[in-house]
Amino acid sequence: MALRFRPPKPDQKILPVKPRKGHFLFAHQEFKRLPWWKRKNMRTLYIYIVILILTNTANGFDGSMMNGLQTLSYWQEYFNHPHGSLLGLFNASMSLGSLLGLFVVPYMIDAWGRRLGCFVGCLIMLLAVGLQSGATGFGMFIAARLLIGFGDCLVLGSAPLLIAEIAHPQDRAVLVTLSGASYHSGAFIASWVTLGTLKIQSDWSWRLPSLLQAICTIVIVSGIWLMPESPRWLMSKGRHDEAMRILVKYHGEGDQDDAFVHLEYAEIKAAIDLDTEIDQTRWVDFLKTKGNRRRIGLITALGLFSQWSGNGLISYYLKQVMDSVGITKASTQLGINAGIKTEALVTNVTLAFFINRSQIPLRIDNDQG
Repeated sequence: MALRFRPPKPDQKILPVKPRKGHFLFAHQEFKRLPWWKRKNMRTLYIYIVILILTNTANGFDGSMMNGLQTLSYWQEYFNHPHGSLLGLFNASMSLGSLLGLFVVPYMIDAWGRRLGCFVGCLIMLLAVGLQSGATGFGMFIAARLLIGFGDCLVLGSAPLLIAEIAHPQDRAVLVTLSGASYHSGAFIASWVTLGTLKIQSDWSWRLPSLLQAICTIVIVSGIWLMPESPRWLMSKGRHDEAMRILVKYHGEGDQDDAFVHLEYAEIKAAIDLDTEIDQTRWVDFLKTKGNRRRIGLITALGLFSQWSGNGLISYYLKQVMDSVGITKASTQLGINAGIKTEALVTNVTLAFFINRSQIPLRIDNDQG
C-alpha cells in the first residue's frame, strides 16, 4: 500500500488539517482542547514529560561539549594536542557508540518497555560520565565517549517514544517537537559552561564540564519510575486493563466513561492489531512498490542532507574553522560557539510551538503503489 496525494472531487467533503480555534483533530473527529493546566493529573503527566525531554538536553550537552573542550588549553595539553585522525576519533567516538546501540535498542524497548530502556541507558551514561571525568589517558576518554554514545542511543530510542505514547493527542506534536529541539538546550548549556571554565587554571577546566553531563541524567533516573509506562506497549503485551487505567487517569482525569479515552483506546488497539497482521513483512518489502521506494528515498535524503549542510564542521570542528580564518583567541572562539548555540536554541524552541499551524488542507488517500 502506498500513500498518494490527490485533489478532492468537487462533491467530496474533506476534513481540514487545521482544526477550528481551540480544537484539535483525532481519529477523523474534532475535539475541544483541554486546559491541561487546570487538570491535576495532566499537569503531573506533563511534568513527567518535561523530565523525559531532558534526555535530549543531556544528548545535546554530550554531543556539543567536545567543541568547547578542544578550545581549552588544559584539554589540549593533557591529550598532547590531538589532530588529524586522532582528533577525528575523539569527536566520532560518541557516534560510534550510538551506532552500536542501534542494534540493541529496538529489541530492548519492545521486550522490556520504554521506561526500562531509558533507565538502563541512563545508568550506562552515568558510568561513562565518571570515566570521562576521571580519564587518565586517550584510551579511557575514548572508551567513556563510546559508552556515552551507546547509553544515549538506548535513552533516545526510549524517551521520545514514551513521550509520544503517553502525551495527550492534543499536545503530542508540540511535545515531541520540543523533545527534539531540547538538544539545543543541552548544546547551549555546554557552550556557556566551557566558556566559564576557561578561567580555571587546571585540568578541572575540562573535567568539570565532563562531570556536569550527569546532572540531567540523574534527574531522569530519579523520575523514570514515577511516570506511567506506555499504554501502547502495555496493550501489545496483553495488559489492556493497565493501559486503560493509565489513559483514564491522565487523559480522562479519572473519568472511566470519558468518550475520548475510549476512542483513544480503540485507536491504539486497532493500530496494534494492524501491526500484528502485517508482522510477517520483510525488509525487502520497503522497496517493492514505487510509493515505498519514494518514502525510503525521502527519509534517506533528509538524513544525509541535514548532515551535509555543514553543521558537522560547526558542531565538532569550530575551533579549527576559526583558526583557519585567523580567529585564534580562546575566549573569542568559545564566545562565538556560545552565540551560535543560543541562536539555535531560541529558533528551534520558538518554531516548535508552530508545528500544528499548517495552512494547507490535505487529503491522504490509500492506494496501490
